[in-house]
Amino acid sequence: MKRDKVYISGPVSSIGLDEARRRFGKAEADLQKQGYRTCNPLKMRFPVWLALHCGHFGYVACLLLQLLWMWWTCSCIYLLTDWHTSDGARLERSFARCLGLTALYEQRLEKTSKKQKK
Repeated sequence: MKRDKVYISGPVSSIGLDEARRRFGKAEADLQKQGYRTCNPLKMRFPVWLALHCGHFGYVACLLLQLLWMWWTCSCIYLLTDWHTSDGARLERSFARCLGLTALYEQRLEKTSKKQKK
């Protein structure tokens, strides 16, 4: 059974792109194992390029494109641990709440998964 499509959100610039790719990739794999379809914004090549190479304008354009994509395709947002430390993730969560998307939190799903394994 395929579950809802989930948009992954969390800190990027504050932890570095390599660490962000690792954490978003792990979250993506974990969610897919649970039957979710995923939207990993770090795999959206054009918005990421804008954010990295076009300064503040690129960052804002990247967020807008990602928010539009979330609105169009997703029914849930998955917030990585420490999402609240990221301005972008806080904006994505606020936007998701306005759209009525379900919020899933990495810490809560990890606890649930560990209980199910016992």
